Amino acid sequence: MCRARHVIRKCNEDPSNEEAVDYQQAVADSLNTNDCPGSRILRYNAAVRDSGNVHCTTNSSVSAVKGLYRRTIPQMPEKVLDAPDIIDDFYLNILDWSMDNILAVALNQEVYLWNSSSGDITCLMSCGFDDEYVSSLEWSPDSHNIIAIGLSAGRVQLWDASSQSLVRTMRLGGVSSAGRVPAVTWREYLVSSASKSGHIRHHDTRVAHHEVGVGDFHTQEVCGLSWSPDKRFLASGANDNFVCIWPFNDISKPEHVLRDHQAAVKALSWCPWKPNLLCTGGGTSDHTLRFWNATTGACVKSVDVVAQVSGIIWNTEYREILTSHGDPLKQLAIWKYPEITKITHLEHQGRVLCIASSPNEEMVVSCASDETLRIWHCFQVDQNKKRIHEKSQRPSVYARGIR
Repeated sequence: MCRARHVIRKCNEDPSNEEAVDYQQAVADSLNTNDCPGSRILRYNAAVRDSGNVHCTTNSSVSAVKGLYRRTIPQMPEKVLDAPDIIDDFYLNILDWSMDNILAVALNQEVYLWNSSSGDITCLMSCGFDDEYVSSLEWSPDSHNIIAIGLSAGRVQLWDASSQSLVRTMRLGGVSSAGRVPAVTWREYLVSSASKSGHIRHHDTRVAHHEVGVGDFHTQEVCGLSWSPDKRFLASGANDNFVCIWPFNDISKPEHVLRDHQAAVKALSWCPWKPNLLCTGGGTSDHTLRFWNATTGACVKSVDVVAQVSGIIWNTEYREILTSHGDPLKQLAIWKYPEITKITHLEHQGRVLCIASSPNEEMVVSCASDETLRIWHCFQVDQNKKRIHEKSQRPSVYARGIR
């Protein structure tokens, strides 16, 4: 009742009285209230669904607050898909979600597509050699139907998902020494590919002689690649425990070499709203998240997360980070940024290998050594805020009348 009385009095306070404003702010801080127009005394949440037989934590849902909007994070997946014959290898990147809402996953020698809108499942491709397997894949962000697929025999293929046809095959220079391709990533028409030998190759997909640059610094297998949102920097992580930041204007040598991790670095992710902020996660012997200023190369924050980090996703709506973990936790974790305080975790029965975000950032898919794909509703959109935003984007009556 005291809190309610404070909210009512606050609405009637004269805003021109500075002493009154200071006093009200102090009371508000102690009572954890916010501005009067949005303050509420009571709030009702939807009933929590039964978790069924899915392995999950004891609570079937967790509430998280963003401003005055409270969302429920379900502790059970929305959908579970079988992933038989998935390769239990930490160093591979075999899962991605396209801008057209198509999920791609590599199951040993084959790549399968799941249309999350229709539920249709198709086999896109199968490797050409008996002992070859798919080691990486990534959708083109610009040509939504094109997917780059890295193979264990040192080849990168481009496939058109709409026609289910092979567009081209790009062989890595010195294939015998290059080995498998554990990671691929796009920058417009450029495909960057990692290799077991430690080299990073850049392929211009528009021309016949596709190899246009080679980055040579890592001494062991490169297992993570990611371009910054503004496309100025390429981050690479490898089994030599190093993270390199390569400038686009000179992709032959790194601008910064980040040496703080104590194990292999596969998980790399750039902050969408701070293009020079990079988050990296280390392997089993390191088990830390580190945040870097890509411009200076300085580590600005480090957090021990107790387990191997296999993936990192930033969420713009809630300013949160989702991480995936191998042994010993075998789970996903959601963290509040910049505090890096854990909000909740979501469990698998095997170590989590890869994660990907849906185009609208609401859903996250994870694949694990338990041979399942699990789709989680982690970042529910505030529909009221969405409607307000959409309304604000519409031109006014006056603007529509101007020619």
